[in-house]
Amino acid sequence: MTAEGTGRKVHSLIDKVYHRTNLEMAWESVKANGGSGGIDKVTIPAFQTVAEIELDRLHEELKQGTYRPMPVRRILIPKKGKPNEKRPLGIPAIRDRVCQQALKNRLEPIFEPLFSECSFGYRPGRSTHQAMRKIYRELMDGCEWIVDADLRDFFGTVHHEPLIDMIAEQVSDGRILKLVRQMLEAGYMESGKKYATPSGTPQGSVVSPLFSNIYLNQFDHEMTSRGYRLTRFADDWVVLCKTQVEAAQALRDARMILESLGLTLHPDKTKITHIKWGFEFLGYKLKRGKGLSLSREKVKKQPKCLSQRQVHSIV
Repeated sequence: MTAEGTGRKVHSLIDKVYHRTNLEMAWESVKANGGSGGIDKVTIPAFQTVAEIELDRLHEELKQGTYRPMPVRRILIPKKGKPNEKRPLGIPAIRDRVCQQALKNRLEPIFEPLFSECSFGYRPGRSTHQAMRKIYRELMDGCEWIVDADLRDFFGTVHHEPLIDMIAEQVSDGRILKLVRQMLEAGYMESGKKYATPSGTPQGSVVSPLFSNIYLNQFDHEMTSRGYRLTRFADDWVVLCKTQVEAAQALRDARMILESLGLTLHPDKTKITHIKWGFEFLGYKLKRGKGLSLSREKVKKQPKCLSQRQVHSIV
């Protein structure tokens, strides 16, 4: 991932992260998103009563380089649509969420122009509806073979050094890279014990979705440069192809690119399928057959009327 054509690299960014206005904006965002507290048991209402003091302290700690994030509080929650399976959720302390949001506020505008058009997850102005409209258009264009893939424990296996190197390609401020490393290596608390995090980025962290887009940006660009119709939303992705042969080659190339990033495909959850058999993506069921026919006009002009929980059958 490079800023090809920009010729720019950010050399000083930490002062913009700890700027009081940015911290206030970050706190307002964290407050609006809600959620429970971290291992310090400080809730959002409790933090609000001392917000001015905490923001001043956070400002000084980031300015002086003495900030240290707390380990996240880890809980296990059922996987969506798979109640018998669970996934870890990391819950940072409120003040650490404010710091993460402040960092995200400054990193996102730097990396957003570098991201591929095929990426839709957790990006400003992009949505699941747009991803599904892209897939619908490709189906209507005759792309009926689908690489339906699943990454094995993506958020738990992201390698820290390559991620930091990817950020360093655009940001040379060592204090920012140190802050990123601290967030990644903060560890987690579970059942009263602290565990190290030598790899991965916690699901539930404010900045994790941005980190995932940075990490997978190389995958996006390499796949699309080879002509594949990739649609990605965070760690969920599909490739639509016109032939089974193309789908098989797309899967081989995807596996090779992901392995170069230290990632692996789940062998039991990755397959090549056809629209007549159907596939699921982002909570939608897409399958040729009897059922609701979704017109091209409806997909283009009325995305807000569609619920992600609805099941659609495309004729």
